[in-house]
Amino acid sequence: MPVSSLHNGWRWDKANSRLDIYYRGTKVGHISASELELTQAFDCNGAADFAADVKFNLTITAGADGVGADGEQLTSGGAAAECDWAAAGSLTKFKELLDVRQDAAEVLKALVSVPVYDFRYRRSTPDEHVISTGDFDTTYTGVVAEDAPWLMHHKGRILNPVNSFGYLLLAVKGLFERIEALEANLKAT
Repeated sequence: MPVSSLHNGWRWDKANSRLDIYYRGTKVGHISASELELTQAFDCNGAADFAADVKFNLTITAGADGVGADGEQLTSGGAAAECDWAAAGSLTKFKELLDVRQDAAEVLKALVSVPVYDFRYRRSTPDEHVISTGDFDTTYTGVVAEDAPWLMHHKGRILNPVNSFGYLLLAVKGLFERIEALEANLKAT
């Protein structure tokens, strides 16, 4: 039976035992006992809840930069914020180099002064969104933002892995400088 070019809704496909989905007269997908398949663009202007795994066989574009590259993560600035792709790129061409740090001894002192805790992440509540890894059983060992704000990013709430590694490497260099100085003193005596 033909479908009107204005039809939005459903039509039972008896031959294939499935419910076909139509939008403005165009079939955009179907639902059967085991799958939901969308064959056209899907634009949801509201919530879409799924009670099973959802698999996308398509390209997800986000923001002006479109599709992310291997190793990037899809990120969001919060509710109603446009998603974008991000990663801590390390090639020189991705950076505006400002200076080579020469303060390894000071960084060593700063890192040594930061308390290190064992902790588990708390779950979000209806009144509070808790930023976490989503793993609430693992015992982690690390720092808190209030004790080391220079190791954080995203408004001081999230550990900055680039700074964490950079400061740790500077601290190792500080230790190396101290070891070399001690060894030089031992040889001199």
